[in-house]
Formats: sequence, structure tokens, C-alpha cells
Amino acid sequence: MTIAELRNLYREKMLVEAIIEPSAHEGSWIVEFRHQAGGFVLLTNASGEECHYADLDLASKSAMAVGFKQVRVESTRD
Repeated sequence: MTIAELRNLYREKMLVEAIIEPSAHEGSWIVEFRHQAGGFVLLTNASGEECHYADLDLASKSAMAVGFKQVRVESTRD
């Protein structure tokens, strides 16, 4: 979902948490959101492809653009 779509879900109180995780692509990060009904919603671009960020600051700014004031960062996967 795009930032605009996620922002609407946030306003409707359907998103519980913003999480930044390491991507499968070495050295990049993805942003996902925990849905109130369970499961996760991934931040994507308008083409439906997941957004990858080279650094945590950019990923955090995207998560906060949805409306969250805090973002959880998951450590590197083992």
C-alpha cells in the first residue's frame, strides 16, 4: 500500500504499529505496519512494489509520513 492509502488506514485507527525491518536485499530496509485485525501491511510504491530504503532515517520518515510518532526498528536478521 502507498503512503496515502496507509494514511487513510491510520486515520481510521486500523494500523497499530510501524516497523522497519532489514530487507532481503542486502543493506536496505523495508517499512511495514501491523494491522489491527492481525497481519502486516507493507509499504509499496504506486506500482505495488515494496519500497526499499538505504538508511533508517529515510525509512523512519516514510513511516512517520503515515502518521506514527514512533517507529520500531527490528535488528538484523540472523
